[in-house]
Amino acid sequence: MHEMSIVEALLDAIQQELKAYPGTTAQVVHVRYGQLRLIVPETLQFCFAAATRETSLAGCRLELEEVPATARCEQCRQEFPVAEEWFLCPTCGTMAALVTGRELELVNLELEQPQPVECVS
Repeated sequence: MHEMSIVEALLDAIQQELKAYPGTTAQVVHVRYGQLRLIVPETLQFCFAAATRETSLAGCRLELEEVPATARCEQCRQEFPVAEEWFLCPTCGTMAALVTGRELELVNLELEQPQPVECVS
C-alpha cells in the first residue's frame, strides 16, 4: 500500500507550509492526483485520517481530485484519453506522449486563524 507513504510525504509538506503561518490550523487539504498514479482514494483517505489522528491535523479534511490521463500525438498533435502508460494515437498510430495522468500535488490548504481572546476587566 503506497498510499501511506504518499500521506507521510503530504504531511511533511503540510507541516512545512504551516510554519509560514504560525498559530493557524489546517482545515482542508486539496490534493490532485493522476489517474495513472494507481491511488485508491478510499485508502488514501483512510491513511490520512489514521496518520492525523491525535496530531495537530486531527479533524483536517482531505479533498481529492483525480486528473484523467491524456496523451498528445507528436505527429498529428491530437490529444486523447488513455487508460495505460503505453499508447498509440488513434488517428495516425504514432506513439504519443503523456500530457496528464501522473500528477501528485498539494494544490492548497484552507487554514483557520485562531480567534482573538477578549479580555474583560
